[in-house]
Amino acid sequence: MHASDASAPPSRRRRLASLGACVAAVLACAGLGAAQASAATIVVGQACVVNPDPAVGSPMTVTGAGFGPGDMIDLTSNKGGAFGTTTAGPTGGFTITMPGPILPTVNPAAAAFVLTANDGTNAALTASTNFDAANLAVATNPLQAKPSKKVTWTFSGFIGGAEIYAHYLHGKKVTATTKFGRAQGPCGVLKKKAVFYPGKAKYNSYKVQVDDTRRYSLKSLPHWIATLRTHIPM
Repeated sequence: MHASDASAPPSRRRRLASLGACVAAVLACAGLGAAQASAATIVVGQACVVNPDPAVGSPMTVTGAGFGPGDMIDLTSNKGGAFGTTTAGPTGGFTITMPGPILPTVNPAAAAFVLTANDGTNAALTASTNFDAANLAVATNPLQAKPSKKVTWTFSGFIGGAEIYAHYLHGKKVTATTKFGRAQGPCGVLKKKAVFYPGKAKYNSYKVQVDDTRRYSLKSLPHWIATLRTHIPM
C-alpha cells in the first residue's frame, strides 16, 4: 500500500506518511555515504618515482581530496614499499611528500605499485592509484668483456622517449661516445645488445657516464657513472 493511499483512515495515512519520510531519510543518508566514499581521490605527482640510490626511496608527492576535514590519512603501497601519514585540511584535501618504494635489487629495474589512502576516522573514505618506481641504473651482462664483444646492456630510470648515450672517459678526456636508443615508458627502460667499448680500447678501465645528451657534461641529469673494465687481448 502506498503512503498516499486516499482510502486509508486519516490516522493511518499520517503513520504511512511518517514511515515514508523515515525511509526517504535513510535512503538519502545511504546515498550521501556512497557519494562520500566515491569522492575520495589521490594522485601521485610522478609517473615514475626514480631512485638514484637504489637503497633509498626518492621523495614522491601525493595529493588527495574528498576526505574528512581534519581526519588522519594513512598511505601505504602494496608490496610494503611506501608509507606515509598526514592530516586532511579544512576542505578534506592534502598534499604530502613521502619516501617512495625501494626495489628488491640494485640492478636496473622498474615495477608497478598501487598506493592506497585510508581515512582514519571514516573507513568508507578510501582511494587508490597506480604508479611506477625504478632504479637509476645500468648493467652489462657479462660484467667484463673484451672491448669488441657484444654484451647485453640494460638501463632503467632514464627519461622516457629520450636517447640514451654512454660517454667513455680516461682521466678527463672523452675517448668515445655511443648511442643505444630511446628509453621506453615512464621509467625510461631499455635493453640492447651492443659492444662493450666502441672502437679500439687502449686502457683496461674507463669511467663511463650514461645520460640522455649527445655531448658529455657532468651537468647532464639524470646521469649514471661507473667504472667499466675491459679485457684487452695481449
